Parts: sequence; structure tokens; C-alpha cells
Amino acid sequence: MENSDKIKNLQDQLIKELSKTESINYDLIATLSKKFIGFDEQSIRFSVDASHIHRLGFELVGKQETALGELIKNAFDADAAEVQVTFEKYDQPGGMLIISDNGSGMTLELIKEAWMRLSTKSKVDGPFSPLFGRSRAGRKGIGRFAVERLGENLRLETTVNGALEGIRVEFDWDSMSLESSELDLIAFKIEKFQKNINLHGTTLTISNLRDKWSEKQFERVWKSVLFLQSPTGGVKRENIAHNPSYVLDPGFSVVINGTSDSFIAKEYSLQTTFLDERLAKFKGIIDSNGIATYTLHSEKLGGLTDSHSLGQPFLGLSPMEFNVDYFIYGDKLINGFSKVTAQDLGKRFGGIRVYRDGFRVLPYGEQGNDWLALDYDYGRRDVLNPYGNQNFFGFVEFGSSANPLLEETSGREGLIENDTFEELRSFLREGLQWAVLRIAAARGKKIRKSKDHISLRKPSEIIEEAISEASNLSSTAASIGVSSELTVSIPLVELENIKNKTREYENAAEKSESEHIEYESMLRILASLGTSISVFSHEIGGAVNGILGGVRDAEDVIQDANIQDKFTPIITNIKNSATRLEDLSGYVLALIHRSSAREKSEIALYQSISNFVKYFTHYLSSRSISISYSVHPKHLRTKVMHKTEIDSVLFNFLTNSIKAIDRGGDLERKIRIEAFARNDFAVLAFEDSGAGVTESIQDRIFDAFFTTTSVRDEDVPGPGAGLGLKIVDDIASANGGLVKLANPSPSYKCRFEFSVPLAPSQGSLL
Repeated sequence: MENSDKIKNLQDQLIKELSKTESINYDLIATLSKKFIGFDEQSIRFSVDASHIHRLGFELVGKQETALGELIKNAFDADAAEVQVTFEKYDQPGGMLIISDNGSGMTLELIKEAWMRLSTKSKVDGPFSPLFGRSRAGRKGIGRFAVERLGENLRLETTVNGALEGIRVEFDWDSMSLESSELDLIAFKIEKFQKNINLHGTTLTISNLRDKWSEKQFERVWKSVLFLQSPTGGVKRENIAHNPSYVLDPGFSVVINGTSDSFIAKEYSLQTTFLDERLAKFKGIIDSNGIATYTLHSEKLGGLTDSHSLGQPFLGLSPMEFNVDYFIYGDKLINGFSKVTAQDLGKRFGGIRVYRDGFRVLPYGEQGNDWLALDYDYGRRDVLNPYGNQNFFGFVEFGSSANPLLEETSGREGLIENDTFEELRSFLREGLQWAVLRIAAARGKKIRKSKDHISLRKPSEIIEEAISEASNLSSTAASIGVSSELTVSIPLVELENIKNKTREYENAAEKSESEHIEYESMLRILASLGTSISVFSHEIGGAVNGILGGVRDAEDVIQDANIQDKFTPIITNIKNSATRLEDLSGYVLALIHRSSAREKSEIALYQSISNFVKYFTHYLSSRSISISYSVHPKHLRTKVMHKTEIDSVLFNFLTNSIKAIDRGGDLERKIRIEAFARNDFAVLAFEDSGAGVTESIQDRIFDAFFTTTSVRDEDVPGPGAGLGLKIVDDIASANGGLVKLANPSPSYKCRFEFSVPLAPSQGSLL
């Protein structure tokens, strides 16, 4: 049958069915329309296979707890005051889960436009719930995927206030996944039932549960539920300003198997027991201009109170705040708890949670989640005072309307890690570190690793103590009838002025020190660049001389009768010299380009090492030195660093190796570069077959200006200034790593290992 006949046949069938006034076969109309559209030769359209629902259910919602949390959020968005969660036969697969709320329910139109529409924008277009003005917790339109993740079948029953009938729809997810049909051609029958006119809400009955729920999982569910809403109440009442018709929110409670969250909260509560034993309370606020202000208060340290502001605004962050309780697990600082018990609570519940629109974003603050790298910093002893996740109990919260760039991933497991997310981490890290160091200073404890220019206590802190003592002395004098003028030689207002002026100076000094550290880092890079240029000047000159000499030889040979035989090797020599010049010039240009960029990024070691070897292969071959390399795994990446720092490390190792090989006089002249992961570090190993490092100088090789070579113009690998290994050591230290002399592999005489932390996204690659 020709296409024209097929089209005519479809038209006739559609016209016949559309002409009916009763017993209309809507399934047939949908199928015929789909086939009719398929004959359009001017355009094409996307279609979705029915099995896509099943894949999305497992790929978008990975964990049972996340799926349940998503459905509870949907009840919150529907202006429910309570949601009832009931499990039946949950200790084995095949059980049943009923989630029932007293929210606004759904009309048939809303079911079609919101529930049945994948990834709907309804919550984006309407960011606040219609009755209470709640900031909507769900954004991605993946509620029905969460249902599919939990069980094979769903019965949806929903009722709206003022209606005489409710709506019931049955879904069989697994049978859909087996369908070969397109998703929009599968119809689900609507059943209507009688109801009380005042009844409203939605009930989801999920049967044939895919997984069993153990008691341990229930503990995690309760923890998830209890931490689901922000401790400050979740809903921000400023939403009322968007619509004065919003009514007072009665709150939102969750009941699981007859037990309310308020009852469980008392059992799980740390507030009246453990958290009251905090050493200090920290708070951080970002205002509408992006300026961060931090405060701390400690009753246990004599009512110590202090504040600190950052002058530089956070460009991507708008109003938000964090609240944190800080603990040090010492016998004298916690009453009523043993040190072991306190530390166990810290491990189980410690960390900083994240709340967006009043609802928690997982996995931040879960046990073992170090999203702020607090454990990492403390393990490296960057901060000497207790600074790990177990020392903090707190949360940060923000609204999505004010912070639209802090968006959850599609799978609801974390935020999208963009530049704004990095600002969020910086906001918390800056505040926590300032507060911890301030507490340490008040306790007279050492703050950081020893450096001559660091004072243990700020002058403003000493002045503040003097003010406190003077104030106490004045009060005591007044109480016994002695004039305060006899006891305080400097008026308190003058001491306050001195303190404020001192703080201004300290803030300026801290800013200056920060700039100096950055300047020092750039000096290290420029020092390596200067050394590189001095070497390349020599090399480029040699390459140019080789080319000119080859040209002169060519001129002589051209006069010979046997020109072809003699001309070929000379041309080869010219090409080799030109290639050598091209490689070295390319390396210089690349190095200069990277040195001019101040941005840092994660370094892909395979690319850096392979490029480095490519640039120097011809040069090393001219010196009869072979070079090989390996990187495992190939996607190995370091933490964020200056791009040219790895080049500096490789180049300084290379020049040392060439000198050592020349001194060693071994017939087998070779260099080997290796990169691999060890624990949480990326290790770059550089070894050669040279003279090695004698035991008598091993403890001095990383000292500045220590060298075993003399300055000679003809020394091609560069003069022995004694800065190469010092620069490598500084680069390692500046990036939280180390460099050391290690045992070489068989047939090699010397091996250096340069280690820096892995990129956070890679974790441990062992």
C-alpha cells in the first residue's frame, strides 16, 4: 500500500472515531494520531519508550531512604500538616508501604499536568505552596520515580476539599517496563469514588516492595526524618510577602508505624543531654550583599564573645546562615559523659548538614562524609586544635529563591558542584577555622605549626582581657564603696578605642599576609621559569648553530659531483636540529603561558607527563639518554594547583638527573617517570641511572643554595644554583604534600617521590 493510501486510511479512521458523541475510543485516537504524525516528512519528534520509567526510578533515586524522603517532601509541598507512613511485612521483599497525607490533594487536571508529566516545571513556576506559602522542597518532578524505586505497584488515591468524589489510579511499573510501546500510548484507567466533601489529601499504597527494611534501616530512616527539616523550623515566613492570602502554617509532622517524629525526637535528642555540654557556639551569616559575618560565644570560657567579618563579598551567595556547636573531647570540658562516649556521639552525629528550603540535602553531614575537608585538614595538622567533623554539630540553611545556583542534582544526592557550591564551602570553612583559632587563642593553646612570625595571641585579645579585668575591678570597687578612679588608671572607653584600632591593624595585617603568601607562591613559579629560560637560551643557541652549520655544509656539498649521496644525511641533521628547536621553543612558550595564569585547577598527570616527555625526547636522545614513563590510572589527578608547578617539579628533577647521569659515567643512561595513587595522595616518582645521592648529603639536598655542581657556561643542564630541589620541596609543602628521597628500582641509582593530595572527587584510588 502506498503512503498516500495509508494516510487516507488513517484519516478515515480518525474522522470516524472523532465523529462519535459517545463510546469514544480514546486509546484508538491516540494510536492513530501517533501513526498519522509518523508520516510527517518535514520534521521529526522525540519519543519515550515505556521502560524508561523503570530506568529513571533506579538511576535518579538510588537509595530507599532518599526515595521515602522525596515522597515526604511531596506531602510537605501539598500543604499537609501530617503525613502517615505505614509499613506492612517490611522485613522481607514483597511487603507494603502506605504514605497518607492531609494535604490539598490533586484534581484530575493537576494529575494530568503535574503527576503524569515527567520532570514538570510546575514547582519551578510556582515556588510556594498555595495555602501556607511554603518554599517547595521538591523541584525535579521525580516523585513518581521515587514510588517506582520502592515497589512494583502503586495505587494513587487523592481527594480535594469541596469535591464529592475522589480519584483512584492503579500503576503497574514492572509491566510497563516490559511494554514495547511508547510511554504516551499506555493508558491508566481512572476510578472515581464517593467521599466526604471536607476530606482532602493523598494516599500512596505501594505494594510488592522491592527491598526489605531492616531495623538498622529504620534507624537510618528515623534519623533521616528527624534531620529532614531544618532545626530552625524550616519554613521561612518571609514567603508570606509574596501573597498576603497565605494562612498561618500549623507545622509539619511525620508518623511512621504509629510513632510520631516528636516522640522519637526525644529519644534521639542530643539537645538536653550532650549538646548542652558544648564548648562554644558558632554562627555565620551572609547578608543580601554577600558579606559574611561570623560570631562565637562560649559560656565555659568565661562568657567569651567575639565577631569577625570578611571584607570580600561572596558573589554567588545571598542570605543564608549556619549554626554550629563546637566540642573538644577533654575530661575537663565535658561533664556527665566519658571521653569515649562523647567521641562516639561525635563520630555518629557530628558534621555539618545542609538544608535547602527547610529540607535536608543528603549526604552532607552523614557519618564519614567530609564535604568540607575538615578531617582532611586536621589529619594534615594544618590546624593544630580539634577541627574534625566529630568536633562540630551543626547545619547551614538557605532558600532556593535567594540562592538559585545552589541546585540539587537530579538524583537528589547532593548539590551540583559549581563555583557557587565552592563559595558555600569557603563560607563555612572560613568561619569555622576563624572560630576554632579564636577559641584556641583564648585557651592559650598553640594555633598552627611553628613559624617565627606567628604570634600565639592577638594583641586585641590581650586588650580585651584587660578591659574585662578593668571592668570587674571597677564593679568590685563600687561594691565596697571605693572610687573607681583610684583603681583604673585608663578609662574603659579609651581601652575600647585602643582595642578597635588594634583590630583594624590586625585585619589589615592579615590581608597583607594573605597577599604575601600568594606573592611568595608566584615567586617560586617565576624562579623556576627563570631557571628554565637560562637553560633554553643555551639550548636554542646550540640548535641554531647546528642549523647554520648544516646549511654551510650543504653549500660545500652542492659543489661535489656526488651531491645526492652526501646531501641526504646533512638534510637529516638539519631536520633533527629544527625539530629539537621546535620542541624546546614549544615548551618555553607553554611554560610562559601557564606561568602567566594565576588560576588553579586539578592537574591531569598523564597529560602533563606525556607532554613533558614529548618536548624533551629529542634533546635527551642527543645526549644518549632514554626516557620512559607510566601513569596508573591514566585519569589520575592532583588537587587544584598552579598548572606550571608540576612542570617546575618535572624540569628540576630532569636537570638534576642529567647532571647525575653525566657524573655517574654509566653506559646505561636512562630516566624513568612514574605516577600512581598512594592512600589519598598522587605520587610522582622520578628516577635515573646516574651517580645517586651519597648518604653524607642526603639530609641537605632540599636546603636552599646547596649544590654539588659548579657554575660553568658549558654546563647544558643549567648552573648549579642549589634552588631546584628547594623549589620542589616548597611546591610540595604549599600544596599539602611532601617530597622525599626513596629507594630506587633495580638498575636505577636515585629516586625522588613528589606527593600531593588527590583531587577530592577521586577519593582513595587504592
